[in-house]
Amino acid sequence: MLVRVDKRNQLHLVAIQSAQIPNMPPRDVLMDMLHARDDDGRWFKGAAATVEIARRIPIAWPLSLYAKLPLAMPILDFMYRAFADNRHRISRMLGLKACKVPERRA
Repeated sequence: MLVRVDKRNQLHLVAIQSAQIPNMPPRDVLMDMLHARDDDGRWFKGAAATVEIARRIPIAWPLSLYAKLPLAMPILDFMYRAFADNRHRISRMLGLKACKVPERRA
């Protein structure tokens, strides 16, 4: 899904199983929730990672604006955790493969 909406190739998706990234958190930590790393090497997790990704994808950019509102991040953290805890069930219901990292087309 992210590959399809990332028309400007702003994201570099890496499968956890094969990741070799400087200062990478332990794999068991990475498996618990979404993580993102910016060009400066800063790591974000959970809802904060989702917001960082949204900043780079035009269709999701409004989420990054919402995140700046007071109390928005606690709400996004709650929503993220609820989604993450049920991601495999939600993925099956939608006929998707949860957390699969597709290859980019050349």
